[in-house]
Amino acid sequence: MHVNVLRRQLLAAMAALPAALPALALAGAYPDTSIRLVVAFPPGGGTDGAARLVGERLAAEIGQAVVVENRAGAGGVIGAQSVARARPEGYTLLFGTGAELLVNPATRKSAPYDPLRDFVPVAEVGSVAFALVVPAASPLRSLPDLVAAAKARPGSLNYASFGVGSTNHLIGELFLHAAGVAATHVPFQGSQQAMASLLAGDVDFAFDTAAVVLPQIRAGKLRALATPSPRRLAALPDVPTLQELGYAGLAIEGWMGVFAPAGTPAEAVKTLAAALDKVLRVPELQARLDGRGVAVSAADGAQFARKLQAEFTTWQRVARQAKISLD
Repeated sequence: MHVNVLRRQLLAAMAALPAALPALALAGAYPDTSIRLVVAFPPGGGTDGAARLVGERLAAEIGQAVVVENRAGAGGVIGAQSVARARPEGYTLLFGTGAELLVNPATRKSAPYDPLRDFVPVAEVGSVAFALVVPAASPLRSLPDLVAAAKARPGSLNYASFGVGSTNHLIGELFLHAAGVAATHVPFQGSQQAMASLLAGDVDFAFDTAAVVLPQIRAGKLRALATPSPRRLAALPDVPTLQELGYAGLAIEGWMGVFAPAGTPAEAVKTLAAALDKVLRVPELQARLDGRGVAVSAADGAQFARKLQAEFTTWQRVARQAKISLD
């Protein structure tokens, strides 16, 4: 009797085995634990805010926590470098921008990483608009006012950026070069700190992201003089572009995207890309990102990689022409 009972139990277990196999396989599927989403700038800035919006949606889509981790310093290099050196298993990602991934390496003779070799572009999130702003109490009422003041007192004006080698640092240098004037660069560790200094009147102007400047403009604390975008911003319809003001060809936008360390398994990248594509098409998320000055593009990894290659070459050329070097 005992043998018959054991036989029946064994047969029942064997019969159930095929049904159990998919569940066993699924248990080891990616992702099976939380994901770190590294932001290379301090909390409170435009990149951090967008990363938290995307991370929240991504977590719901993949069924795992997405923890945003701020690793600021050196114009974004510290955070980006930490991801490039992370174990390529798909559990450490970078919510990156052109600042740390392209501009910084393009303006150095010896970059701390290769943006095209050391990272896998998972998906582009969207493009980022900038605006040239001054404190509301500033006597500078227009871009010609700013240029005239810079010419009258060479080097006396100063401008803030969110780090040496950041996108807005290079935009500032490109503008000064195009205008034929000089101003002192004052770098901060992040956008929030740079904005605090501008609002306090400690610096004269800044190119900062729409996400950061729009609330201050609406509150009457800042005044926008121009935008470096290819076209006028819908949120600032009365503010001219630099091109409209005579700076032909000076049209620059930033971008945000998600990256994995080189060597991350293709299946993990594919899973992440599919999840990001899905969440970035949610109208509510698009609206919230748009409100922060991020126009969602949801470009896939292959499209994003081609854009990075072309833009990296452009930044290298621009840096040489403008004689901008961060070494």
